[in-house]
Amino acid sequence: MPTACACSASRRKHKEPSLVLNSAVIARTLHKWLGLLVGIQILIWLASGLYMVVVDIDFIHGDALVKNMQQEILVPKPPHLGIADLKARFPDATQISLKPLMGTTVYAVSTTDGRYLIDPGTGALLSPLGEDTARQIARYHFAGTAAINNTALITTDPPMEIQTRSLPLWRVDFDDRFATSFYIDPIDGDLVTRRHQYWRIFDFLWMLHIMDYENRSDAHNPLLITAQISGLTFAISGLWLLFYSFSGRRRKAVQPRPDFQ
Repeated sequence: MPTACACSASRRKHKEPSLVLNSAVIARTLHKWLGLLVGIQILIWLASGLYMVVVDIDFIHGDALVKNMQQEILVPKPPHLGIADLKARFPDATQISLKPLMGTTVYAVSTTDGRYLIDPGTGALLSPLGEDTARQIARYHFAGTAAINNTALITTDPPMEIQTRSLPLWRVDFDDRFATSFYIDPIDGDLVTRRHQYWRIFDFLWMLHIMDYENRSDAHNPLLITAQISGLTFAISGLWLLFYSFSGRRRKAVQPRPDFQ
């Protein structure tokens, strides 16, 4: 009986290292193939994340490139076009308000058909704004001194950097080191947004970071979720291999030397 117990204990001792070895082989195989699949994406996450935390987000937004964003609304002095005149001219108006435009004040009229800018002194229709006025508005809001090198009215097929904005928009490009572009609304004269080279780099890296290569906005897409699960599994398998490596060293360190005496 003692001999049988000793043999049973010996078999258990042989099985335990075998089980550990098999699980380690599985973890090593899984770690290797997941590393091939998601390794590049993990590097992209690290590189793009580094850019996002190193570069100041206010700089990315282009806050230093603009000025005169807070303008005072001045009530026009008589004689001027009154509210009654505007109601008579636009009987279907849903809203009539005053708004600033390059240091002056104009009427903004919203109707069921659209929006209009009206000069309160002359009653002249100002919108849609032409190229010269769009350039003047861009220059008025630009904090730099660079010259304007291009102006274009975008009515269809907007570039990726303004894909969510309503058209039409005037694009005004400045010849500065940031390759700055201002987008002006031709209907109400607003500076809708600004873009520059570092913003475009950020946007490209954001696309790679969230793996939305079409719209660059969906941070919950299936491809990203799959990559994240794979990356997590890759990390867990690596931790298991690390644990197995240290536990294997401890077993070798405590293994008794054979007695030849």
